[in-house]
Formats: sequence, C-alpha cells, structure tokens
Amino acid sequence: MTGGPWDTYDRDRLRAGWSYPVGRTIVEASLHAAGVHLLSLDFRMHGGPAPDPILLKATRYRDLGNTYYRPRGTPERSRCVFAIHAVPSGVRADAHAVLTTGGGLDRACAWLAATESADPTWLYKSHSWTAQLLNGAMHETAEATG
Repeated sequence: MTGGPWDTYDRDRLRAGWSYPVGRTIVEASLHAAGVHLLSLDFRMHGGPAPDPILLKATRYRDLGNTYYRPRGTPERSRCVFAIHAVPSGVRADAHAVLTTGGGLDRACAWLAATESADPTWLYKSHSWTAQLLNGAMHETAEATG
C-alpha cells in the first residue's frame, strides 16, 4: 500500500497484548512536517515481551552500492526506511506520549531530513536512529551500521 510520503508500506498483524504506540496518520503528519520521503514505512511486531521496548528505528542506507534492493545510480530514490515497533499494551500510553507530546517522532523525522544533506563522508556508511522506552522515558541512540 502506498499513498503517503513513502514508496512502500507494510503493517504486521499484532499479537494479543501488543499495540502500536502511534498510527500511520500521526507518522505521516510528522514526515510531511519534516519534508521526508521514505523508501519504506513499516509497522513491525517485534519479538517477545521486553521490559524496555524499542519504539522506532529510522535508517538511512549508505550512498555507495546497492541500497535496500535499489541498484546503484538511483540518487532520486530515498534511502530512508522507518519502522514503528509494537509495544506491550501496558506501556502503550507511555510510548505514545514520548513519541507525540515528548517529541520523539518529530526528532526521528528531523534526523531523517538532516541525513539528506549530510557530509559525503558520513553518507559513505549506513546509519540508524533508534528510540527505546526505558523506565517510562525515551532513550535515543544513533549509530553507523556499516
């Protein structure tokens, strides 16, 4: 399914006791506000119960070589992928709050927007930005992934 600021969209079926912290409409509004177009937006059912669940992961694939099944020489295509992860239903309210009123979703989209004008040396590697819920608060990490 397409129709938003992404080329492809996928949503995993949730298991009992799990929910997504935000919906597609909220993510779409943040992407539009930041001016970001994605290669893919994915809602993922992730693993078993976790006391400190991952909320989202934004990835910007490197410029060299193949990227997420796109051949070399497609600079007009986005190299950004965004995944929202399901959380245990008991922490959904906290997860929703840190992503919306806490600004986590907007920070992730701003990070994605900034990657498009990053230094060419930085773009030589793939990078990711992850938000995790730790003790009711959001913890961010950014790293080069290869």
